[in-house]
Amino acid sequence: MGLEAASRRPMETLVFMDLEATGLPFSQPKVTELCLVAIHRHALEGPQPAPPTGGPSQVPLPPRVADKLCVCVAPGKACSSAASNLTGLNTAMLTAYRRRGFDSGLVDLLQAFLQRQPPPVCLVAHNGDRFDFPLLQAELSWARHGTDALSGVFCVDSISALRALDHSSPPRECSQRKSYSLGNVYTRLYGQAPPDTHTAEGDVLALVSICQARPQPLLHWIDTHARSFSSIKPMYEAGAVTDQGAACDTKTKTERQKLRTATKLATSGDTSPAGRRRRCRPEAPSHSRSIPRASNLNTSHLLAILGPLVILTVAVALYWVPWSF
Repeated sequence: MGLEAASRRPMETLVFMDLEATGLPFSQPKVTELCLVAIHRHALEGPQPAPPTGGPSQVPLPPRVADKLCVCVAPGKACSSAASNLTGLNTAMLTAYRRRGFDSGLVDLLQAFLQRQPPPVCLVAHNGDRFDFPLLQAELSWARHGTDALSGVFCVDSISALRALDHSSPPRECSQRKSYSLGNVYTRLYGQAPPDTHTAEGDVLALVSICQARPQPLLHWIDTHARSFSSIKPMYEAGAVTDQGAACDTKTKTERQKLRTATKLATSGDTSPAGRRRRCRPEAPSHSRSIPRASNLNTSHLLAILGPLVILTVAVALYWVPWSF
């Protein structure tokens, strides 16, 4: 890593990014919103814009020169209730407003946005190594662009950067175990919660504010540890999962249709309420019905068979009675 970093130029553009999604990684989530804010490193190295005069906040304003891309995306699957409560987005809403999915058009838009920035370009995301970067790669793969769609772009996880900077600080500043969630880091720096949390743009701007607090050591760490985005593995194989899911769904539908047909045939002769409600198996072949059952024998037939036997029994009994005494 050190030799590779020494042989390349410092990162010239930092693209702070955040993704909102339908759920956590185990659910194979889909993107519902993304935001990218591209800032030149000189805008972070120089004097930071002062907060509004007279305001209680000490949070610096974001750099004036910045490119921004924010897009809502129809995920094509249901959002978990937890994700919807956090982000304020759900599939029905995104579909009603006719948002498009993560398609090749969006990939082209991302490529065009990044190609406008002075290289080398580095994506910066909070918890990016575990969520944003693998999920973005999965979406790119699903759109059939593969993992090289953003070739030449680098990436870095801001959690790793902030943790490393804290560990390099004097012991009195890092003796206590800290949380590195975006909200907790922001609150430690500025004494207040970040605004507009769990919106892609709000989280990106909060991350920019965090980086503005210590720009020089952060930029040095990024120059040393940034890696190629193409080396990130997708969170899941989206195409394979989609194909298998469709095949299983088709098989399930076929089996259900067969069951409904069999049930309908079995109950078609019974028009009573109980028969209409009952779900039973298909009846046996019709030839089995030709076998007579004892319960269906006519009473007169039984009398015709048993009558002579009764008369014979009585006659025998009368013949032997006198000789019994």
